[in-house]
Amino acid sequence: MNWKISFAALILVAMSLPLAGQCVDYSKDPAGCQPATFDTPIGQMPSVRVNRLGNLDPNASEQDVRVGVAALEKELHLFRNFQNLHWVLTLPSVKDPATGGWKGGDLDGAGDGRGLGIAGNCIFVGHGNGPGVRHAVNIFKIQPDPEKQPPAQVGEIPAMFEGNQGFDERELRALVYTTSRGEDRYILIRNAGTNNIGRMETLRIDPNTCLPMAKSETYDFGGQSHEFFLWHDPANPNRVLVYMTIWTSGLPDPNNPGLKIPDAVAMAVTDEDTGEMLTKPRVLAGFSLQDVGGPPLDERPDATGLFSDGRFLDFSDQKNRSGQPGNFQNREQNKLHSLSVTPDGERVYVAGTTAGFYVLDSEAIAHHKDADLAAGRAGCNTRSTIVSADGVIDGSKLAAIANDCLHMVINNDPGLKAFLAAGASPQVKAQRYLVLLTRSRFDVYPPVNALPTGTHSAVFVPNRPAQVKGNTRGRPAYVWLTDENGGCPLNYARMVSIESEITPIMVGAFAIPDNQLDECLDQAITEPNGQPRRRVAQQNHNPTVFKNLVFNTWYGHGLRAIDISIPQNPREVGYALPLPHGIARTYPVFKDGLIYWVDNDTGLHVAKYTGPRSSELPGPGSGVYEGNATSPHR
Repeated sequence: MNWKISFAALILVAMSLPLAGQCVDYSKDPAGCQPATFDTPIGQMPSVRVNRLGNLDPNASEQDVRVGVAALEKELHLFRNFQNLHWVLTLPSVKDPATGGWKGGDLDGAGDGRGLGIAGNCIFVGHGNGPGVRHAVNIFKIQPDPEKQPPAQVGEIPAMFEGNQGFDERELRALVYTTSRGEDRYILIRNAGTNNIGRMETLRIDPNTCLPMAKSETYDFGGQSHEFFLWHDPANPNRVLVYMTIWTSGLPDPNNPGLKIPDAVAMAVTDEDTGEMLTKPRVLAGFSLQDVGGPPLDERPDATGLFSDGRFLDFSDQKNRSGQPGNFQNREQNKLHSLSVTPDGERVYVAGTTAGFYVLDSEAIAHHKDADLAAGRAGCNTRSTIVSADGVIDGSKLAAIANDCLHMVINNDPGLKAFLAAGASPQVKAQRYLVLLTRSRFDVYPPVNALPTGTHSAVFVPNRPAQVKGNTRGRPAYVWLTDENGGCPLNYARMVSIESEITPIMVGAFAIPDNQLDECLDQAITEPNGQPRRRVAQQNHNPTVFKNLVFNTWYGHGLRAIDISIPQNPREVGYALPLPHGIARTYPVFKDGLIYWVDNDTGLHVAKYTGPRSSELPGPGSGVYEGNATSPHR
């Protein structure tokens, strides 16, 4: 026997065996072996300026900050399956003449970044602003080699303001499109305001310089406009609509005397015949959940603490390291926060805060002309039929809801239509309708606490049509929901099945370690050097969703990449947590294989995902993808 050969064979066999604790995946899943979800090392992450040694230092130069940050990001393993390409400053720091130290800028973790809009080769970044603060919108241009060259600033758009109050540039959306006459047009929609002011305007952009060429009239909503979806009609290249949510709905509508501001408004921003920017946005239709029998705005509990749909969990006897109590709430705002619209325009998926998630039918808007909708000639009710007053539903009016331009999909059900047309009393009709209406909302509040928001974003999973009988339109099977909740415990993201549109159900979830109450309560409250730590909010926020991957900004827990190939079992496959520790806020925007997002505190970041299924993501020349606009777009 040749012992040399046998010994060599044994060595080869031993080398092929997994080491103790090493993962071996036999499933051939591209995302097979993955480490546990990353536990954000908050106590080790500086949230303010550092020097090249990574130590807190308000006097450090920009070059030293960048060297120190890069070293700490590597040491703390703050990037996995992401190539960190560029950190682009949007707000400069100011030197304190008394101390010689720097403060107030992105390098200090003290920026105020907000909305992000990208189309063509132009990037627009807004700012939070406030009393006495009016930072302009930054205009950047993407360079010829975007992986190696960071975007370069080429101009500004003055901030919107009133008196001493600079407006929060909450949302920006950009779109390049070709009109029916074959002419390219570039528009930017900006939504800005305060806690009680909301204003929107459209700007025509020069695609070569990225600078504004013209501006529409400013539309005043009469209350705080919040988030919006930009929809481009696949059947009419001239037609671009905005679906705007209103945070202060229910107030008197100054644009329509005698009516109240709706929860959501559909508006045209281009001329449907020419594709040119409208001089003033045109309102087409509105929807209000409380009008059609949904829970009231600003709902309060009875004397025992019981709401109409239950009771909130009370964690107030638990305290974090600062002595702050755990979560408990005594109101449900039941507002509409944000939404997404299918490419065909026939469905709207609603993130309704403490009223939960639900689906709207928008077929009338998708398939009628703007002029007919605005003039009331489309054959549908441009506002929600008011069937509820003081919590009492009038069963005799319920049948009319199905003819609203925007209405909940439960009103389409043939069984409900037949029942409402039958001879039952209005009271019996109202009782049955309320049960079905309630079930048509995926609502976990209560018992889950939801401060400040609840269901924050609702983005459908593309290219995964429901396999149920009768889905001839190829409607999605799933929607990804984010849940914005501060305090402890923090909330998590959910995968919801809409295979039955009238009864959405949760089928999967994704959480981070700090979603556990004990971990949340025990978070560090000091910087790495022991000094008091700047507060960094940590709720999950905005997702951009692909067939098998979700990219979710998660505030203080950075940008998370999540594999959803098995919707019932989401798994983390990468993350990006730039320093200083900040607030990853915007929808991630994908362009030419790169990912752009704005951090509230540290500015604009550019990275490239390199993890499992990266080959499935859109590459160079494939257009722009984001969670809050028809994608892809130019």
